[in-house]
Order: sequence, then C-alpha cells, then structure tokens
Amino acid sequence: MLENYVRAGYPAIAITSPEEERAIEECRRVAHVLKMSFATWSSTKGLQIEGKPKERIQDPVAALQVATKLENALYVLVDFHPYLNSPDVWRTAKDMFTAQKSRGIVYVFISVQFTLPKELEREMISISLPLPSRDELKGLLSKVAEAAEVGVPEDTTSVVEAALGLTMTEAENAFALSLVETGTFSAPVVAKEKEQLVRKSGVLEIYSPDTNLEAVGGLAELKHYLQLRVAAYTPEAQEYGLTAPRGVLLVGVPGSGKSLSAKALAATWQKPLLRLDTGRLFGSLVGESEANIRRALEVAEAVAPAVLWLDEVEKGLAGVQSSGKTDSGVTARVFGTFLTWLQEKKAPVFVVATANAVDQLPPEFLRKGRFDEIFFVDIPTVEEREDIFSVQIRKRRRDPNHFDIAALVSNTENFTGAEIEEAIISGLFASWNDGKREVNTEDIINATKSIIPIAVGMEGRIEALRAWAEKNARRANGIRVVEQDGSVRVIRR
Repeated sequence: MLENYVRAGYPAIAITSPEEERAIEECRRVAHVLKMSFATWSSTKGLQIEGKPKERIQDPVAALQVATKLENALYVLVDFHPYLNSPDVWRTAKDMFTAQKSRGIVYVFISVQFTLPKELEREMISISLPLPSRDELKGLLSKVAEAAEVGVPEDTTSVVEAALGLTMTEAENAFALSLVETGTFSAPVVAKEKEQLVRKSGVLEIYSPDTNLEAVGGLAELKHYLQLRVAAYTPEAQEYGLTAPRGVLLVGVPGSGKSLSAKALAATWQKPLLRLDTGRLFGSLVGESEANIRRALEVAEAVAPAVLWLDEVEKGLAGVQSSGKTDSGVTARVFGTFLTWLQEKKAPVFVVATANAVDQLPPEFLRKGRFDEIFFVDIPTVEEREDIFSVQIRKRRRDPNHFDIAALVSNTENFTGAEIEEAIISGLFASWNDGKREVNTEDIINATKSIIPIAVGMEGRIEALRAWAEKNARRANGIRVVEQDGSVRVIRR
C-alpha cells in the first residue's frame, strides 16, 4: 500500500504503527525499489541522510525544511505528531508539501498514533502497517531458531498461528520465551504470551473456553446452524466455493444462553475467542476511540480465523443517534467504522453479537448483510429445560438419571438457563451444609422457590421481543427430532 501511494506521488503519508523499526524498514525498501534517496529524522537522533553523516537538528520546523536539501527522496520523520498542532509547524508543513512535490519528495510520518490538525487533513493520507503475516512470522521463527542454534520444527503451523496478532517484536520475544521455558517452540507458550499482550491493549480479551456446543442445553436450532457453518473453514469447502460465514446476532432474554453459545462456539470450532469490550473503546483523548476500534479490528483480522464476541452490544452502541450533540460525533464515528468493517471484511472473523434489548439497537445494525442471520433466543421450552437440567447436572459430575427431571422441569416454568444453573448450585450448597450428603431432587426444587424468574417482571418486553422476532429473526429454540425416515421434526414452544 505504501509503495502505491509513493508511486502515485502523494506528498505526505502518515503511518500508524507500534512497530517503528519495521515501518522504517518498509520505507527503506520502497525507496530502494523506486530508486529514491532515503532520509530519516527524530528529535533525539537528528537527521540521517543515507550515505551521509548525521546532522544534529532538533527544531521541528527546521526538520521539515531539510527537504530542500533532498532530491527524489523518501523522507521519514518519527514521532512527529506532537509538533503538528503548532501553527508554525503545520503552516510550514503545508508550504513544504506543496513546494517539494514537484521535486519528488515524499514525507512519511511514523507514529503509534496520529491526530491530524484540520489544516493538514486534506494534505496527508493516513495508512496503517498491517500486522505480520503468516509468511513473515514463519521467516522470523527461522531467524530466531538460527540465532539460538536450534532446529526449526517440521510443522511450524501451530506455532505461527499462535503468534498471529502479535507485532514482529512481540512475536520474537514470545518465541524466545518458549525456547527458555520448554527448550523448543511451543504453541501453548506463545498463545499464552499473546493473551497477555492482547489484554494489555485494554480493548480486546482472549478467552480459552472449556465448553463446547454439546454442553449448551437447548437452542437446538441455533446449534444446528452453527455446526453446519464450521465446514466453511476447511480448504476443501473453500475450493468448493463456500465463503467464510460472517456472523450472527443473538437477541433475547437475559440468561438464556446467548453468551454461553458464543464461548461454546469457539471451543467447538477450535478457533480463538476474542471479546471486544465496547465500553473500553472510548478514550478521553481526541482520536483515541477511533484508533482503538481500528486497532481491535486489525488484531481480530490478524488472528483470524477467529470468533469475535460482542456481549450486550446495545450498551456499547447507546448514544449513537445523539452522538453529534453529546460527544462531537465520536460514538457515531466508532460505530460507522465497525459497521463498514462488518459489511466489507474479507478475513474469516465470525462475529457473535448478543443483545437483550433490540429496541436500543440502531436500525442500520440490523440491516441484512451485516450478519448472516439474526436469532431470537426465547425462554427455554419444556423439552429444553429437560436438556438444560441434564447438561447442568452432568457438569456437576452427577448422573441425571438419579434425579426426577420431570419434577424439576414442572417447578421451573419461565426459568432461564442461568436460573436453572443457579438452582442446582444452591441445591448443592444446601446438601453440603446438611452433613455433606449427596444432593437430591428435593434440594434443587427447594432452591427454585427462592428464585424469582427474570421473565416475571419482563412479560411485556418479552412479548414485544417475540412479536419483533416473528418478522425479523429466526428462532434459536426448539428440539430437533430426526424421524426414522431421516426427516427432521422441530418441537417448538
């Protein structure tokens, strides 16, 4: 991308990247390919024109004017963004961009973040340096192995995939740490290091779910749909013509299994699970929020194939409609960036967004093309409560056959999956405190009596959700029954 902009004669380019050295090397490569001179400047190192002695220049205005000494050159200025808000600096920059363009001078500004003053927004083009590709990481792995005088594993796929989403420096450190801890290149060690580094960003979190879709009670329609989509990630399916699925929006009652489904999906598909915390996207500095969403989506694409989970997305999107009046349009711009990415993304990132209140979601978020499907997750059916009780009892290392499931189901009308789980946990506490005896059906039934289902206070909202779902969503609930002739029958509410 940088090479194309330089070839096109753009006078000034801003590269946003935490990988300063890698960005400089890319600029140097482009300069050599295009047979241009190459020069760099920083406030600490001064001016360095390739092949000439360094010059001690600290003044930012003088640094911009240095270009008059160059001809047909790529001129890189590092961490220059703090100076650009000075009227003397941005005025000099505008003058120099215009004057030096005819002489083949291209200014390249490299920094970890950029907020351009209004006066320069139309004068400069902003790009970002992509995170390392698989091939780049594989080459780095070979270099680390050579430096450490150890052999490269025959199959490097798992180690390289574990490093996806890291910068070259971070990946190099992770590979080195793996060698120190295990004596070899270990994918789990690299993945664990990546988890810490991604969490450090404050926007994305990596989860390691330990439950799969089989351990999710009910929601047979949703599970069946998701289980069919995993095949699209195989090379054979792509050769056949299948495209990577885009994602699903799960709308429904709180505690009905939406978030659990997102976690279980990643485990079933054996893909990384990234959680985007929309509340952490918004920063206090100008341009910080927009940079956060771009960085989060860039990491998600670098880690792909992956599952990106947005929990209770309506809370993060609150205020979009009034954003121009309340926050100078920051929320609207962040939302717009995410919507465009949802529509245009090519990387195999499967998005699972959950919402409890569909009326709080902007209409454009629900438009066809953003997600493959919108599912409505209702209160569990009778059959689903049977399934949930069996799943949750097994989860506590008990045999469901030792319990009266029918009695448990009849005492939990309108209970969500989360409330059923809480009843079992409370029953276990009761039996433990009663002489540490084995839990029984009566313990769990007694526990249900102290739980007021969330549906009791949400009748109106739930009915409104059901009415909306009839026209706008597909039902996630139901029990799929395969008949002897191979046909499938779905038992619904």
